[in-house]
Amino acid sequence: MRRLISADLSRLWQWGPFRLGGAFMAVYGICNSLAHFYFGEEGLEGLALDFIIMLAYVQAIIAVGFIHEDHSSGGLKNKLAVGHSRGTVYMSHLLVQYLAGLIYAGLYILPALLLGQLLLGGTALQAAGLLARLGCYTAVLLSFTAIYTLISLLISGNWIRVGSFVGVFLLLRLCTRLDYGLAIPETAPAYVREPIRRLYGLILDVTPAGEAIQLMGTGFRQPELWVLWVSALGVAFLAVICGLAGFLRKDIK
Repeated sequence: MRRLISADLSRLWQWGPFRLGGAFMAVYGICNSLAHFYFGEEGLEGLALDFIIMLAYVQAIIAVGFIHEDHSSGGLKNKLAVGHSRGTVYMSHLLVQYLAGLIYAGLYILPALLLGQLLLGGTALQAAGLLARLGCYTAVLLSFTAIYTLISLLISGNWIRVGSFVGVFLLLRLCTRLDYGLAIPETAPAYVREPIRRLYGLILDVTPAGEAIQLMGTGFRQPELWVLWVSALGVAFLAVICGLAGFLRKDIK
């Protein structure tokens, strides 16, 4: 297992799109810090968490693309031929892509916080809240990664890269609309009533896109962080179980 993870990780470091994605996240962190300063936005928490939605798109391209390339080049078949189990191959890709997501997050956060502290300032209270949300994000990132791994290892079509990007976009738009619906005041004709209101909240809580929007703190619905922790880990667990079950039965050509 360790040898396979090391090989996949080494191949990822040498993969051009991965390096390009890392450079993009670092530049995005710098540019976003300057934008916050230019428009007079204060505080570090909003700046540091701005990467969450962008990383969902970047990881959809990088994670799905990398695993698809491993499949289309015969890499998956070769790993099985030399004696690696399907479960080991699956978990190796999951862990490597999760580590890649953490690296991308760090490449954004480090320059953003360094510049943000100089330009915007911050308080100890903001720092504590930021650390709590970033800690929760590790679970949300795992849920995103588990779904990307499931999709890319079970579907080998050439359209999967574009499809995953479009899927993330549509899901984020849906969750944004649901959150907007919950924000409509009770006195308005379009107020969302029960049980639809409860359904909206459930969708926001159990989908990685909804969890990401809530974690950023920009939406109407703001549950306790432990709710997002439990929801994200639950989604990740189900995605891994379903993905492993499907991959064990998949015909790898």
